[in-house]
Amino acid sequence: MPQPLRLFRCYPKAAGARTGMPGHWTFVPRPQFHGRWDNSDLYDSWYFSRSAVGAIAESFYNKRTWIPEVFLTAAGEPRALAEFRYTGPEVVDLDDAAALVQLNVRPSEIVVQDLGVTQQISRGIFESEGSARGGLSWWSSQMPSESSILLWGAGGKPPAGLELVGIQSLSVEHPAVVEAAARLYRELG
Repeated sequence: MPQPLRLFRCYPKAAGARTGMPGHWTFVPRPQFHGRWDNSDLYDSWYFSRSAVGAIAESFYNKRTWIPEVFLTAAGEPRALAEFRYTGPEVVDLDDAAALVQLNVRPSEIVVQDLGVTQQISRGIFESEGSARGGLSWWSSQMPSESSILLWGAGGKPPAGLELVGIQSLSVEHPAVVEAAARLYRELG
């Protein structure tokens, strides 16, 4: 049995949000079309990072200066970093040469920002191995030294084997925010 994975995800937490609703860690928008590996006709896309720093980098990379307001929701509540333990089916590692050879996929097809290409790769993996695999992993577009993970879910429910470990509020003082800002050359203000 594979080792459990520690996974992280940023989300706009809202006090009192109910399960499956916006502001709760269990919410994913449906249908999903714009994510790199989305195929909403087959599965819900649950995106994570293998590290807190990676999750923050993926979530906030597009802001040049990380001021306190970047880490607040529109309602003024702190955005959150959720940590999970995943013990479900193994994920396909798209950073592994042997996996790419088996899939007949080139590294450039993983790197490309062309949804037609990446969504087709994910569709093929899901259709051929979906029940035996929990999703896929690849290197982060924003911080290639970090790994991103997509877990396949269904019916708006969290993927099997995903357990919430804890939730932390984000701010410019959070250690993972400070590290992500330094590694992405973002100014904290």
